[in-house]
Formats: sequence, C-alpha cells, structure tokens
Amino acid sequence: MKQPARIFLSSVWIATFTLGCGSENGTPAGSAGGAVAVGGGNSSGGAVATGGNTSVNTSGGASATGGTLAATGGAPLPATGGSIAVATGGSIALATGGSIALATGGRSPSTGGAAAGNPATGGVIAGGSTATGGRTTTGGASAGGPATGGSVAGGTTATGGSVSGTGGGTASGGSGVIGPCDIYAAASPATPCVAAYSMTRVLSSKYSGNLYQVRKGGSWNATSGMSGGTFKDIGTVAGGYADTDTQDTFCAGGTCTVSILYDQSGRSNNVKVAPAGCYTGTASEPDSEASATKKSTTLNGHKVYGLYMVAHDGYRNNTPSGMPTGSAAQGIYEVADGTRLGAACCWDFGNASTNNCNQGTMNALYFGTGFWGTGAGNGPWFMADLEGGVWSGGTGPSKTNNPSLPSSNVAFAFGILKTSSSNYAIRVGNAQSGSLTTGYDGALPKTLNHPGGIILGIGGDNSNSSLGTFFEGAITAGRPSDTTDAAVLANTQAAKYGQ
Repeated sequence: MKQPARIFLSSVWIATFTLGCGSENGTPAGSAGGAVAVGGGNSSGGAVATGGNTSVNTSGGASATGGTLAATGGAPLPATGGSIAVATGGSIALATGGSIALATGGRSPSTGGAAAGNPATGGVIAGGSTATGGRTTTGGASAGGPATGGSVAGGTTATGGSVSGTGGGTASGGSGVIGPCDIYAAASPATPCVAAYSMTRVLSSKYSGNLYQVRKGGSWNATSGMSGGTFKDIGTVAGGYADTDTQDTFCAGGTCTVSILYDQSGRSNNVKVAPAGCYTGTASEPDSEASATKKSTTLNGHKVYGLYMVAHDGYRNNTPSGMPTGSAAQGIYEVADGTRLGAACCWDFGNASTNNCNQGTMNALYFGTGFWGTGAGNGPWFMADLEGGVWSGGTGPSKTNNPSLPSSNVAFAFGILKTSSSNYAIRVGNAQSGSLTTGYDGALPKTLNHPGGIILGIGGDNSNSSLGTFFEGAITAGRPSDTTDAAVLANTQAAKYGQ
C-alpha cells in the first residue's frame, strides 16, 4: 500500500517520495553523493583521539543483619529481609523479598560519616535517619510504590573514576546515583537493563563510564557515511549529570555530532551511526549522526543536551549481547521531546533486525504521528512498532484509532512498551509530573519473533525519514511490572527535567 507523497527538506538534500507500509517503510528516494559536513560546512580529516586508562576508587559497605544498613563510600549494600529502598542520587539497599519503595529526593551525601538506615519492619524500609556529616531527608517510603522523602543508606558518591588520555572525557562518580536500571534490577522478579542510554544522566549506580562521545568537524557522504573529525568522550560531574562544560569547550568554534551512545547496562551494547539498510531511497545509504548541541535543557539546574535527530540520522547495534530474542519478554522506556516529532517512518527505539533489513518481528517503541495507528487528540503518540505496522493498541490492523491512548505533546514525554509472548502494553506519562496512563494492555496482533538488534531513530530496514529528540531510555530483559513502571517514572521525575 502506498501513501501520499511528501517533501522533506534538510540542509543536505531535498526529495519527494512515496511511503510504503509493508515494513513501516517510507524514506526519501535518492540522495546525491559528495562529502557534506554534518550540521555545517565542509570538513576534512582529523585524527581519532584514543582513550586512556580508567581508575575507579570505591570503598565497599558492610552488610548488617535485621535490616540495619551502614556503609562508607556509597556502594550498593546487601541487607537481609525487608524491601528495596530506592532514592534519587543515593545508594541502593538491596534486600531479599518485599517490594520496591522509591524515595524521591532521598540522596544523603555523607562526608566523613556513615549513614545508617532504619530496620526493615514487615518487609519495608521505613523512616529517614541522619547520616553523620551528611544531609538528612525525612519521610518514609511506602512498599510497592513511589514516595517522597525517605533516607538512603550510605548515600555518598564514589569519586576518583576518571578517564584520561588524548581526547578522553571524564567519567566520575556514578556508583552513588540511583537510576532506572537499579530499579529494574531490584524488582522481583528482576527485569535487568540490557541496553541503557542517556544524554543527560547516569542511569545505574553501578555505571562509572562515559555517557556519550562527540565528533567535531566530521563529514558525511552517501558512499562511506560519516568520516573525519576529532572525538571527545563526555562523562559526568558530581551527581551523575552530563559534563556539558567539557563538551562546550571541545565543540566551541565547530560543529559537533554524537558518534557513540554508551550503554550503561554493563553489557557494552553501545550504539553508533547505522549502516545502509535494504529499503529504497536514503534508507539504502549509511545514516548520519545527530547534532550534539541543537537541543539543550536543564536537569536539576545542570545544563544538559538531548540527541537532536533529523531525517537521515540513525543509530544501531547489530551484535549486542543479552537482548531478548524470539518471543522472550521485554520492556522499553524512553524520555523524548513531545513538542518535536515526525510523521514518517520511523523514529523507533528498541529491538529490531541484525541485518539492516526485515528479519523477524520488530519490538520497538515508536514516537510520532504517521499513517498507522492513532490515539486521542492530534498526537504525538507512543506506539508499538511490531513490523508491518505501528499499533496504538488492539489485535487488528495497525491503522486503528485507540481513544484510550493519550497524546504526549509535552516537553518531556515518557513512554513505555512492554511485551510477553502473548501480550503487549503501552503506558505513557510526563517526565516532569503526574502518573502513568495505560493506553492499552492486552493481546498481541501477531506472534513475536525478536531478532535481537538495537535501533534508535530508525526502522528495522533503516527507514530513516522521521525525526525526534532523545533524552534517555532503556531496554530490559523481561516484562516489568506496573509497580516497577511507576518507580521508574518517579525516578525520572525526581531527576528534575527542565528545572
């Protein structure tokens, strides 16, 4: 089935094309060769800077019986009994049994003193105790859901983890900053992150590496894709925020793109610019890298950037480890700019082919409008790209309206797609405030067969005609519970996007 022709315009190419929905395809036809500087003028050459050594110093914490926790250095602490106490920016107390209790604003950096947690009573870590030499937060966390306040056992940030070398960025802290991947890992049963990316912050207390890498002065052509330029890894500053001062200094006087998004799951499933796909038009060309500087915002008073993607930009990893395959359960969450969207195929994040073509069935979170499923209002909507269509819900054809799925036209849109072998759910919210709305939770329209690749900003066959702005997101092995979804949203809101 063909769709009406559209015209796309960018600084590099102009094309008219027809859209085919056999595999959510719809890319501009044709694109001229020649070296083009991405986002700016012509550029050539440039040596790739190599990284240095990484050193991380973290002093561990001792476990205590009866639910009392004490630690120095802010490392994750095991405890017997009780539930999981999670606080933004603090340490995580891992326990057996119980449920997840999330405290927003409970980071308690302790300098020179140990932070002691309260005993677990009936499976919940409650109350807020004072960390010697640190800041006290009060209020108890409720079992199985989000809570405000609450204390964190051993909430100091481990320092000393830097990367040095020519072109090397800084990766500091991290182990004391609780993120969505900690919440997924602490769930029962666990649904661990297998791919986690962020332009803005650390997503796991166990991660102490860089967030992304930028390329200055690179160029693109239709034959070889991206080339040239110089590179810089962008790490974090205290609190786990992106080190944008380093980025701004490096990018001054030139044009910077994002060359690598580093995986924070511990599996090294980094994504880089996508190679050519099997569909026609620009999808048959290597993709370009997204701007590293065109979208800035704040995160709890810290300047950060989003991944500002235009048509023809795309990222991929065809050889990741640990990704769900076949009909295995999976979860995805994403934070995107809901005020900037595309109407073509396909601004996706999730599981797709490993051969840049149509292989198996995709299981990816789509964001935008388009000619498939729709929800309430005028969009944009988070929907399920399951190959051969994009569903807003239901078990029938993808081109169906689902009035239960709200539009996500907010500055920091939060979306979830989670699947089992027979069921899928789409849940949406606002990364700044409020709760989740379930747009659909029911039977699948088709049998899943995940290929196990990772895509961002494109379709499985490299359909690269859409656009969007990505802030953070993760893919999990296993389908998270609704309670875990709520905890991840609360953690994201506590990060204070736009504040």
